[in-house]
Parts: sequence; structure tokens; C-alpha cells
Amino acid sequence: MLVINPKRVNEEIEEKPYWYNYYAGYSHSFAKSIIETAGLNESSIILDPWNGAGTTTLMSSVIGHKSVGVDLNPVMKIIATAKQANRSDIGIIESKLLGLPAVRAKKERADDPLFLWFRDSGVTAIRRVERAIVKSSKFVSVSAKVESLEASECVLYTALFNCVRTYLKDFIPSNPTWIKKPKNDDDKVDVGWKEFKARYTSLVLDMLNGLRVEEHIWPADRALVNVASSTRLPLPNDHVDLVLTSPPYCTRIDYGVATLPELAVISIIGTSDIDDVRRSLMGTTTVPKKVDAPTAGEVGELCFKFLEDVKAHSSKASGTYYYKNLLQYFTGLSRSILEVSRVMRPNASFVCVVQDSFYKDLHCDLPSMIVELGGMAGLKLDQRHDFVSKQNMVNLNARSKSYRKETTAYECVLIFVK
Repeated sequence: MLVINPKRVNEEIEEKPYWYNYYAGYSHSFAKSIIETAGLNESSIILDPWNGAGTTTLMSSVIGHKSVGVDLNPVMKIIATAKQANRSDIGIIESKLLGLPAVRAKKERADDPLFLWFRDSGVTAIRRVERAIVKSSKFVSVSAKVESLEASECVLYTALFNCVRTYLKDFIPSNPTWIKKPKNDDDKVDVGWKEFKARYTSLVLDMLNGLRVEEHIWPADRALVNVASSTRLPLPNDHVDLVLTSPPYCTRIDYGVATLPELAVISIIGTSDIDDVRRSLMGTTTVPKKVDAPTAGEVGELCFKFLEDVKAHSSKASGTYYYKNLLQYFTGLSRSILEVSRVMRPNASFVCVVQDSFYKDLHCDLPSMIVELGGMAGLKLDQRHDFVSKQNMVNLNARSKSYRKETTAYECVLIFVK
């Protein structure tokens, strides 16, 4: 298997890179290299249990393989499905775009989460576009709404996400995983229908131009993208031939907040939708009052020692909040790797891109922890490749310098065989 540096860079092979700027993950060229040299055949199935913005599922389709992508965040399903669109979807997208003026405005509900950043006119404009994308309003949940979407509709939603973000640029700090809120109503975005429609239309047309120059056309069922948990994969035993993925960073990132504007766009019943998604995600910053302490047999010796060191750390809230936060992460990671092993065929490969990190002055050697967890799940480490990561989440928090100097992080490619 040919392993290159997984870091995302500007390169010709990048497919649809401008469709959504997702900070996590690996490059399309890395995924292409792995898939093409994995010894797969026409019937092989590829899995990404933390599919994110859909690099694995997209490159699987481009190369000609079936794939399954799993992610608990419904926003990521929309974006990953949008990337499955091809030239055959252009006519449908154009038709919906032409129908925008026919969508009548109405008074929006007072608890609409878009009011966090936008004034009435902006919320109305965004909802007019959304109602043109998906006509029905009778969905019982965000997941049901998202599961109903075709690739063409997901393209239109992705353009809407990007359009909303252009108006929120003043609320997005250098940390790409956090979205600020206005201090008062005067700071909220005021945008009218004509301006918003023009900007949105321009973004969709750019995406359509990208689709027109692509040569790829594939059946709609080539990639199955699901809103589901990596701890309960919706697949039978011994089903997949290659797992290519990158688990969430172990840096206390709230992936729900990172996609807060997008979740606000697809919400049905206000902020409770968003809270439900946030609490379900691996590594969530929301923690329960009580947790059951794991044993070394459940999370591995290395992970168990790291958790105990965090629990005993002298810094504020280490033994309470931060210990619970990391415990949730590692419990979910352990269960996920067991699930990955369950759905792999004998002799299948599991390629995992992972980065180390720090808690205060404690080194979190996540690659070595995953090697241990993989062994506990019946997977044998075949290869390990370490790459220095100059741009990383380790040094993002300026307050960390009180515990250690700026630190080099390593992005590691682990290859297991079942």
C-alpha cells in the first residue's frame, strides 16, 4: 500500500475542494493513493466510520468502488452526499435554482436558531432558499429530513451553508472550531432577499461549473452515506474490504459548535435539534454529571494511564470536567474500533490517520493507544508512518504555553490487517 503525507494541500488532484472548507481530515490525493494500491477488486467495499466531509466516499466513487460513509453529524452527511453529485444532476439543480423567486416569504418562528446571528430579513431570506430546496415541512426529525435528500438537493444545501458563512465571517475566529455570537441585536447581520439570492445563486453556479468539467458519472447507490454512530455501524459482520478513516481529534473539539451555522439551517424545532446533535458526537464538550470509570481491559493500558494522569492533574477541573470529557472520547473510540473489526472481512485492511496531542503538559500518544486498542480488537499492525504536522490543533490554545513550550505534533498513518 502506497502511503504519502496525508496533509491537505493545494493540488490538481483535489476534487471539489472549494465546496466546503472542512478543517479536519486528509487530502484527496492521500485517499486516492491508498485506495488504488490496496489490492481491491470490482466487488470490494470501502468504509469510513468517521466520514466527515466525504473524502473517502468521494474518492472511492471516482476510482470506481462502492463505499459506506458513517457520521453522526447530519451536516456532514449533506456535504458528503453533495460531493457524490455529477453531471447527471445538473438539470435538477438548475431547475430548483430557477424556482427560487416562486418561493413566497412568510413570518419565521421566534425560536429559529438563525436569529442567533441574523435579523428578520436575513432569516427570511435563508428560509426562502431552504424551502425551495426541500418542499416538505413535515419531517419529525433532522435526521429524517437529511436522509430524504438527493445528491442534487445536498449540492444546493452546501451552497446555502457556504453562503451563510460568508455573512458570518466576522463571527468566525482563528480557531475554526468555534463560532462567536453577536453581543447585541445591533451586531446581527442585516441582509435583504435580493442581495442574499444573488450571492447564493453565484455560489450554486460556481458549483455547477465544476460539475460540467468533470468526466465522472456513477450510479446514485455507489456510495451509501448514513447518519449513524461509529459505535453501532449499520453493517453486517465481515462486510468491508478496506477501512479508510480519521477519528475525531482528541483535543476537546466541539464538532457540534464547529458546524453550528449549518445545524441552524437544517433545524426543525429550534435549538433542541442542535443540542441533541452536540451531545451525541464523539468527544463532545457536554458531559454527564456521573460517569462509570473504565478498566484497563476496556480502554487499554496506555489510555487508562493517561486518563488517570488527567484525573490527578493539579489544574482546575482536571479531575471533574476534563476527565469526563476525555473518558467519553476514549470509551467511544474503543467501542468504535471493536465495531470496525467486526465489519471487516478476514485479511481486510484498516487505514487510520491520527494525530497526537497534549492535555496541559501530559502527552496524549493517541497513535500508540489506537495500536493497543486495535490489538485488543483482533487487528494486527502492519505499517506505521509518522509525518510532522506544522499546522495542528496542539498549539491553537495560547493558554497551553503556561504548561509547555510550543510543541511539534505528528500525524500518523496506521495500517492494520484483520
